[in-house]
Amino acid sequence: MILSIGEILFDLLSEGRRLGGAPFHFAYHLHGLNVPVRFLSRVGSDPEGQAIVDFLKANAFPTGDLQIDAEHPTGRVEVVLDGEEGPQYNILPDRAYDFIVATPSIEQYVAQGCRLIYFGSLIQRTPYAARTVHRLLQGRSPDTRCLYDVNLRPGCFDGAILESSLHETDILKLNEDEIMTLAAMKTIHGDTVAMAKTIISRYDIEMVVVTSAEQGSRIFTRDSQHRISPSGEVPIADTVGAGDAFAAMLAIGLIRQWPPERILSAAQALASAVCGISGAVPTDRMFYDDFNELMSTGEDHG
Repeated sequence: MILSIGEILFDLLSEGRRLGGAPFHFAYHLHGLNVPVRFLSRVGSDPEGQAIVDFLKANAFPTGDLQIDAEHPTGRVEVVLDGEEGPQYNILPDRAYDFIVATPSIEQYVAQGCRLIYFGSLIQRTPYAARTVHRLLQGRSPDTRCLYDVNLRPGCFDGAILESSLHETDILKLNEDEIMTLAAMKTIHGDTVAMAKTIISRYDIEMVVVTSAEQGSRIFTRDSQHRISPSGEVPIADTVGAGDAFAAMLAIGLIRQWPPERILSAAQALASAVCGISGAVPTDRMFYDDFNELMSTGEDHG
């Protein structure tokens, strides 16, 4: 089973609100792909929090680790879609997810060896939540791998967040802009290949995964690198959540020990499909049918 830690919130777009948060998107895709997942997050005891709970229950999504906060409101992000630059975010502060609690149930689950923990940067924007995240990461079983999906949002990260997160990371996922930002902050030089190799060596990371709409997706390890070319022409409704879908399939491939090329192909396919729908998660469960069939073909290990 997989644990996803982080924010669930409403993205406020010109056409209305949509349920958002990278860790939620990640967990929702895993659920849609019939992969057991626990999702640790927190919402307010307000109408928006209730709307989230109602949506999750209506979609049979597990809510046992969704905490209700009586003092802080449900998360909100104002999103402006720019066709050239991608989504722009105004992430409102002091929200319920900034105050997640490491429950005894989650601590026991982590200590007993869940297969993989997913976390990002936004959930660490406050000292309280950052301590909670790292308390869980540091209490994990030696057999548990950590997938850090960087997801840098302006004003919601700093060098300390990156440094502490990288030291807990087994698999690092980021896009071309994010690896450039990380490299600049950590004085890492060279092209993408050189930067990835330096990150692996400096932080003892198993794998770095870099995504790019123009360059395709690449996996780097200490001894190898693998690349898949960008998808051909695909219909794009918007790109919100594409990277989160990629991360979900990446996690599945890692757990099932797929070859790197298969991981990249499947992850890119799911990300492209998400670009073809409005919003970050599908409202029709049939969306996942082809991907469940894709996952059942070929030989899995472990």
